[in-house]
Amino acid sequence: MSQIRTRPLSADDAEAAAAIYFDAVHKGTADVYSDAERKAWAGSAPDPVAWQYKLQRIEGIAAQSDGVMIGFMTLDAGGYIDLAFVRSDYARRGVGRCLYQWVEARAVAAGIERLTTEASKAARPFFAALGWQVDQEQVVIMDGVGLTNYKMSKRLGTKA
Repeated sequence: MSQIRTRPLSADDAEAAAAIYFDAVHKGTADVYSDAERKAWAGSAPDPVAWQYKLQRIEGIAAQSDGVMIGFMTLDAGGYIDLAFVRSDYARRGVGRCLYQWVEARAVAAGIERLTTEASKAARPFFAALGWQVDQEQVVIMDGVGLTNYKMSKRLGTKA
């Protein structure tokens, strides 16, 4: 893999983000969620139109390799990471860590004292390795199917 480059995430990334999300859910979580759970979570096909709407209203970072988007992560003003996805063929290669480093630095610079997320079974070990704690296991109902995930958090030091 060539060098990972980052840039701001934008609504123009909708098609790539939809494809990454779909791939990350359907392939990247296949070992921890059933077919029915993955379909309830991400549908049966990528939806770029919905992603364009979503990306117009959120701040985040995109990772690229060889000019192709391979992952993205978002952060809202309250410290919530809503979206954190990497293409399955780039998993466990440092892409998520690269994205996360930007998110945490951005949060510290903004004076955010605590980050939160709702991590999937697949993402839980990633966040735990970065110092996050599980606050609560929960079951979220999506399209009539229950999916287990974890409310997680991390306290941050802030710049004076």
